[in-house]
Amino acid sequence: MADIKKNEPLANHCTYHIGGPARVLFLAANEREIIAGIETAEENRFKMMILGGGSNILFSDRGFDGLVLKLANNFIKIAEEKENRAVVLAGAGAPLAALVKFALDNSLAGMEWAAGIPGTVGGAIRGNAGAFGREIGASVLRVRALEISGKSVVPAIVGKEDCAFGYRESVFKRNKNLVITAAKFVLEKGNANEIADKIKECAEKKRISQPLDFPSAGSVFKNPEGFFAAKIIEDCGLKGRSAGGAQISEKHANFIVNRGNAKADDVLALIAQIKAAAKEKFAVDLKEEIEIVEA
Repeated sequence: MADIKKNEPLANHCTYHIGGPARVLFLAANEREIIAGIETAEENRFKMMILGGGSNILFSDRGFDGLVLKLANNFIKIAEEKENRAVVLAGAGAPLAALVKFALDNSLAGMEWAAGIPGTVGGAIRGNAGAFGREIGASVLRVRALEISGKSVVPAIVGKEDCAFGYRESVFKRNKNLVITAAKFVLEKGNANEIADKIKECAEKKRISQPLDFPSAGSVFKNPEGFFAAKIIEDCGLKGRSAGGAQISEKHANFIVNRGNAKADDVLALIAQIKAAAKEKFAVDLKEEIEIVEA
């Protein structure tokens, strides 16, 4: 039976550690419970949002006046195996770190780049997460989803081409009526030691370059074509600037970190300052990579 909480602080369910209470938090451990959560929102006329690991999201200080459906279907298994590759099936609520470890444990290559990236499989697919020139969409075979159509919830299989993967984009991000429940990935068989070395290399690069000592939601802005958002922010002289408990990281300018008791309004103030400065100095309109959820 699904775990249902009322007035649950969303700060407890995101990597920013920021956010007021959700009217209802519905924790769904399998597809049946996900459907039940969607139906509960419909029956009570609650607005609804889907939550994975909360690693790329900023919740309002006022919380969310509706139902937050948190996916906790975290299974990972080999669905099919051939001579040189394997198809891995993972639930949308599985942590991305668990998928990386599962691939390593089974000597499967293709997910090393994701070492150290927080969040879940579903969230990574929705935003086509990537690092070091790789994106998760490259390994996706197909996605299982639920399509909300009026009062009906219909299972759907979305092939790779129909996922419409782009830079931090997918059909699931553009169509909020599609709820990812699971996905199949094609991974190549490889040498476990080489895979482990690559994972360590990627994790070390993140440790050196990113402010992992403070809560954050990762990169705040997408890189505009031909630019790096972090370089723009740094060249605007904003690196290290603070608002309340939030700060533009001194280590990586495209991170706004929570240095202690930061509010959403503090982060939003810095986002506004960055966008205004980038527009004035470089005539560039920076677009948020993080999702900002209003009450």
